[in-house]
Amino acid sequence: MEVIQSRDNCTIKEIKKLKDKKSRLEHNKFLVEGFRFVSEALESSFEVTDVFISESQLQKWNDFFMNEKLQTDTKIYLVKDSILNSICSTNTPQGIIAVVKNKKLNIEDRNGFYILADKVQDPGNMGTIIRTADAAGALGIITSAGTVDIYNEKTLRSTMGSIFKIPIIEDKDFNVIHELKNKGFKLIVSSLDSKQNYFSIDLCGKMIIAVGNEGSGVSSEVKALSDINVKIPMPGNAESLNVAIAAGVMMFEAVRQITAVD
Repeated sequence: MEVIQSRDNCTIKEIKKLKDKKSRLEHNKFLVEGFRFVSEALESSFEVTDVFISESQLQKWNDFFMNEKLQTDTKIYLVKDSILNSICSTNTPQGIIAVVKNKKLNIEDRNGFYILADKVQDPGNMGTIIRTADAAGALGIITSAGTVDIYNEKTLRSTMGSIFKIPIIEDKDFNVIHELKNKGFKLIVSSLDSKQNYFSIDLCGKMIIAVGNEGSGVSSEVKALSDINVKIPMPGNAESLNVAIAAGVMMFEAVRQITAVD
């Protein structure tokens, strides 16, 4: 375990840069905070390159048996509490932060469903969609250009660790959508203008379920690619659903149909 005592240490300066999206993209790395989150990262298939632990949390390090979870090449650094706090983004840091190397995940060509998050802006909504998709057994999540950065600390916290358990694929030019459609996947778009009830369609094959921006809904670009336009029936007085709630409703209707067949 290497000891770092200065905020001006070059390693600390480099890690701080990962708080910025541009740097995360450039280095293909992101940060996770908290003992539970770092434990999940270490136990996942993602590579954890560095772990920083504050001096005041060494006992907690032992209580969580962190040494037993370390990956072969993970570097461990012991730092002052003030240094760790300068790296963290949370208001109440838990005394540990890790650097995780992102990885490219391939699409799967089999029956099931993907979620397309089209320009979803709120980190909490995006994190909830990721967590729900993981719970629903989705094949993966596809994000369009303009969607919130899934590796910012607010989104990551909202996923509750599901970020390590389900493929997430960025699709700026809809190349992935075109590839999936060529493989037989149908793109389902939720739209308040549609007359077709979502619960009346067959969801047991290859599907991409699209949900859109909190204010403007699914973009015109995605609508132009759609195979099926549907709406979730809302007999009450509300005009629309929160995007994460809508995504959950649609995903678990697919789960209901799939499990009923099985």
